Amino acid sequence: MTSTKHPPTVVFTDLDHTLLDARGAHPAGAAVRRVWAHGIPVIPATSKTAAETIALLRLWGLHAPAVVENGAVLCLPGRPGRWRILRIVSQSYATVRLAIKRLRSALYLDMAGFGDWSLTDLMRETGLSPPQALAARQRLASEPLRWRGEPPETFLDELRTVGLTAIGGGRFLTVLPMEADKAVGACRLLREWTPFAHHPRIVALGDAPNDRRLLELADLAACLPGPNPLPDIDCLRTQRAGPQGWLETLHRLGVIK
Repeated sequence: MTSTKHPPTVVFTDLDHTLLDARGAHPAGAAVRRVWAHGIPVIPATSKTAAETIALLRLWGLHAPAVVENGAVLCLPGRPGRWRILRIVSQSYATVRLAIKRLRSALYLDMAGFGDWSLTDLMRETGLSPPQALAARQRLASEPLRWRGEPPETFLDELRTVGLTAIGGGRFLTVLPMEADKAVGACRLLREWTPFAHHPRIVALGDAPNDRRLLELADLAACLPGPNPLPDIDCLRTQRAGPQGWLETLHRLGVIK
């Protein structure tokens, strides 16, 4: 397997239903390391928290950057084994939570989120282990809510009045600042973390509405199968997610051979 040398390439990838599947994190780590070994950085772009994502990077033996909380937060490599966590939006998690509580009450909506649940409840709702659930609660700017389907327009309208929005990402509806987006986070990360002499070719892989703008930003993009697909975006369509499908997708895009 060889990499394209000119221009330099960087891969931004969603995690759940894209790189990760039911087999867990270890097979995904092997796939990511194969690509990194050929000089192609692989950068998670995920709704997961910094704590969750750094745990994965450590498990995979990678001191790499990441775009987390749907682009609201960056993880930037620092000293060996350390990351600098940078919130790039103005509104904090406490502000987001306060707005959600006010709107739920005013609109009589049953929208429970991560901050409402006990650790046991969160584990039951997400299937996470105790350490994973603790990491998922370490949020800086976004709140996942349990909600199926499209949110009420009144809820979205009221969110916009306070500078917030909501996007679907599979199992949950995530409320976050309007300025946050995976594409915005990716662009900011490439300004903060600059291992390239020239602007790189951007490759993006995702599966859900919260990946849309990142896929549109990319020079090469692929949509992998997930529970909440994107039918109306111009990208390579694949039939299999998870580590092997992810590697096959990069091969079809011409990123690896």
